[in-house]
Amino acid sequence: MQYPILYEHFNELIPLQKDAYLDLEERLLKKSLKKKEYLIEEGKTIKYLPFIKDGLLVNYRLDAKGNTHVIQIRYTGTWLGDLSSFFSSSPTHFNIQAFQNTELLLINHETFEYISKKHPIYEKYFRIGIQNAYNQTLNQVYNIHSKSAEKRYEELLKKIPSIIDDIPHYMIASYLGIQPQSLSRIRNQ
Repeated sequence: MQYPILYEHFNELIPLQKDAYLDLEERLLKKSLKKKEYLIEEGKTIKYLPFIKDGLLVNYRLDAKGNTHVIQIRYTGTWLGDLSSFFSSSPTHFNIQAFQNTELLLINHETFEYISKKHPIYEKYFRIGIQNAYNQTLNQVYNIHSKSAEKRYEELLKKIPSIIDDIPHYMIASYLGIQPQSLSRIRNQ
């Protein structure tokens, strides 16, 4: 087993037999991104489901005025991609960029179809994973409206302690739903 972090991640949601995991593992593609390198840019179609073996990715979108809107920040041991683009083979509306040197394990369409058919437990895993991602998104929106900016910042630091050193402050502020000046004030307190 080359990637125990991925095997453990699967087993958090489903009881995955080792042989089913190894069948997937031999089909995984590996990709390295340097800091600031893009996994995907708006207008292109994502061809993989990317698992972050090590590193930090940010999913964001630029509006018509050029303002950055950070949607997701994900780190080692999590997934970050654009499911809509992957499953529909349509262009993404997002940019996904590395903010540390990042190692990814990728599942392409062919592998996804193969493992889903040969090992139906993966269907269950991805269904639960998509449900969890949906719930995380709802919680993120709720937290923006119900928790103080200070509390949201504290929670983010607990999840990703190095974030202040890795991601530009204006992007952290965007993710928290505040202005950069407010983030500076919170950090100074």
